[in-house]
Amino acid sequence: MIYSIITAVCLALMAGGALLVLLNIIFKKRAERIAYVRRFKKGKSALIYMIAIPLFWEGMVYSGQTVAHGFFGAIQSAIELIVLKFNFADVSALTEANALYAVTVYICCVLVILNAILFTLSLASQYLWSFFHNVWFWRVSRKDKLIIFGNNESNCTIYQSEKKRVKVVADRIGDRECETLYMRNVVYTQVVSFGEYVSRIVGKCAKTGRAFVVVINTEDDEKNLEIGNCFVRSLAALDNGQRARCFGKLRVFLFGDPQYEAVCEDLIKNGFGCLSYVNKYQRIAMDFIDRYPLTRFMDGEQIDYETSYVKDGVDINVLLIGFGKTNQQIFLTSVANNQFITGGEKGPELKKVNYHVFDKNHAENNKNLNHNYYRYKFECGNAPAADYLEFPDDPAKEFYHYLNVNDVRFYNEIRGITTQSPKSVNFIVLAFGTDLENIDMAQKLIGKAKEWGIPHLTVFVKTRQKHECKFINGQDCIMIANENEAVYDVEGIVGDKIFQMAQLRNDVYNIENKIKKQNGAALSEETVREIKKKAKTKWYVKLSQMERDSNLYCCLSLRMKLNLMGLDYCDKTDDTKTALTEEEYMQIYAKGDLPDAAFYSVTADGKPIIHYTIDFRDSRRRALAIHEHLRWNSYMISKGTIPATIKTILEEECLNDEGQLEHTNGKNYALRRHGNLTTYDGLVKFRQMIAERDHDAEENTDVFKYDYQLLDDAYWFLDTTGQKIYKIQKEKQTPPTA
Repeated sequence: MIYSIITAVCLALMAGGALLVLLNIIFKKRAERIAYVRRFKKGKSALIYMIAIPLFWEGMVYSGQTVAHGFFGAIQSAIELIVLKFNFADVSALTEANALYAVTVYICCVLVILNAILFTLSLASQYLWSFFHNVWFWRVSRKDKLIIFGNNESNCTIYQSEKKRVKVVADRIGDRECETLYMRNVVYTQVVSFGEYVSRIVGKCAKTGRAFVVVINTEDDEKNLEIGNCFVRSLAALDNGQRARCFGKLRVFLFGDPQYEAVCEDLIKNGFGCLSYVNKYQRIAMDFIDRYPLTRFMDGEQIDYETSYVKDGVDINVLLIGFGKTNQQIFLTSVANNQFITGGEKGPELKKVNYHVFDKNHAENNKNLNHNYYRYKFECGNAPAADYLEFPDDPAKEFYHYLNVNDVRFYNEIRGITTQSPKSVNFIVLAFGTDLENIDMAQKLIGKAKEWGIPHLTVFVKTRQKHECKFINGQDCIMIANENEAVYDVEGIVGDKIFQMAQLRNDVYNIENKIKKQNGAALSEETVREIKKKAKTKWYVKLSQMERDSNLYCCLSLRMKLNLMGLDYCDKTDDTKTALTEEEYMQIYAKGDLPDAAFYSVTADGKPIIHYTIDFRDSRRRALAIHEHLRWNSYMISKGTIPATIKTILEEECLNDEGQLEHTNGKNYALRRHGNLTTYDGLVKFRQMIAERDHDAEENTDVFKYDYQLLDDAYWFLDTTGQKIYKIQKEKQTPPTA
């Protein structure tokens, strides 16, 4: 009886211990579970050997040994279990006599084996885990690959955002950092030589044609450039066939600070179409403009929805509090997209937004602004007008206030700006300090707005991370610049829907040029595929960063253009919005000026091809085309582009893609010069000059038609990328929450 009781107690203790271990392994979070298993090498599992002592003792006593001799023999047997030496000779009698005892002994042995396995894993699990994942990454998996250079928090966010590709973080990682990544379930590889590792990536892509997405974001610009140069050298070492296999399959995204933009872009030029430059602050600004164009916070009080004009007496004020990298980029991106028109004597004319910059430093003294935005003003301000087509107007009005938020004059300055007109609409972007400093100032300004009686004020607050703050996300105050959402998301880096539309626009431009050369003749599907293939190559290999961004910014401006008509777009999956048909959209956008009669009886890639004439009749459609040209002017000026002289437009020549000499018409992106940087009247004179020079019809030399294309094709662009157009309220619009 006593043997059965001891056996039952031992069995119960073993079962309880085993269950406790199992529950800890199953229900603990990864980091806690790994730490728990690692404690096995520190004697965590000694309990099983302690339970084995009374179990073996009773077996030995039953076999005829004395109590003392059996006790010391049991200790010896328990110690032998540690090295997996199982000796049942001394307990065989009780094993044969008592089935419960036999089962308990066998269970004890099984638990000892499992304990040894856990002990081994506690020592080697990280190395086995890392080895398995790296073998899987390089040799076994046929999935696309994501390689992220740089061990930092932002890259871990990129890593976690990836759901489809096999992924790894690569860097010169110390053992302690490796352990942290292992705890977070982030697959890593320790790189000794970036050159050798990059050669392996490029060689694998060239050999197998396997797709690689590479993100270079070490948070050290020199290190980023070092790794980028490794890719350039490895690609240069390939033959043409291998390099062609890499194109389109190897996508390398190089993060770089905007103060080194020129250096990064120069490196990208030599990347054989495989490298792209990522400006974190530009991505934040583009995300901001896409989500919150100024038009989303305006209504029928400020916008005439029948003409898309801003009404008389309305001032649009944007106050930038702090002028660091974020607000500088928001300013430039806003200037290139948030453009408005109003009625003038000759038709639509630019309605300038007023930008008020508040900073403790003299923010206008900035090498990037001098190189880009202010180049036009300072180089062309005193240029002889007779040498040029009509100069375009400055894109905006800027006012610099040398004040910080602690200055006694700060609130009075803001009050004077925001209350000077009852019809004015005001926007404040806070990006001067930490997240909490920005949030605190937002609360103060919202309170001041109520005190001053400002009817139209929206405050945007830069917060790098998401904050749970009930006050801050509302109709009057919105958090922006969440880096995890706006920047460190792999699908956004590879290409969001704005990027997809920009590439579609690039495809259409090339397709329409081909149709024009064939006098409107239809293209075969094979020809369309070949044109798109060449267009993609040209996009990555030949177009400059400025040209690619021109397409991106054009599509980025689509939402605000639709807002000016009382429309917006969203994903087709949004069941709360009723989609317009294409006919309904065209009736709103182009009523009285529908291009249907001008369609070729040709479609390409599912889109009807429009034959544009120079019969640009007065209509909302024409007004919005002028609006697009003014927006394009603003974008080009923000990038430091200046107009070409008339002499340059008429005389300058260069070799085209076919090696033939042709006129540039003043366009030179390397020198940041363009012949179309002029007014609408200037474009009319431009086509007349080119037609006269080339002895051609003006219809064939017109460029204003390109300003129609975005909204003419908007329904197709959005439908193709899984989005739909819907009507918004023309009364007071409630802005979305972040």
